[in-house]
Amino acid sequence: MPNEGKSAESAQLEALAKKIDEQNAKIDALSQEILKLEQQFSHARPGVMIGEPTPAPATAAAPGTSASHSPVEGNVHTVARGETLTSIAKMYKVTVDDLQKANHIEDGRKLQAGQTITIPTASPAASGSPSP
Repeated sequence: MPNEGKSAESAQLEALAKKIDEQNAKIDALSQEILKLEQQFSHARPGVMIGEPTPAPATAAAPGTSASHSPVEGNVHTVARGETLTSIAKMYKVTVDDLQKANHIEDGRKLQAGQTITIPTASPAASGSPSP
């Protein structure tokens, strides 16, 4: 009977959907753990994200003055899993409010891994001389 085939398929799909939901819950829990570890690590070594090479002493001595040290290209950031608006704001020394306004984000909890967001410039007055 065709109905039996469909119900078996439905049962399989439901089982797969349940497994996917369980995996997503595990991923979310692990992402939160990673975020907690990153936050603990950032207190010990401010400005260094897990997985990034340790900055050279020259760039560490003058943060914000070396454009080559900045992980941003053209004021755009691709969101990595576990990052939040708060962690991104700290990374670029801007406020969460500025990030939300620049990207029209109403709910910061809906940030998605792989999403590209615009980073507003912290202080336009800082770029006094035009670059060649």
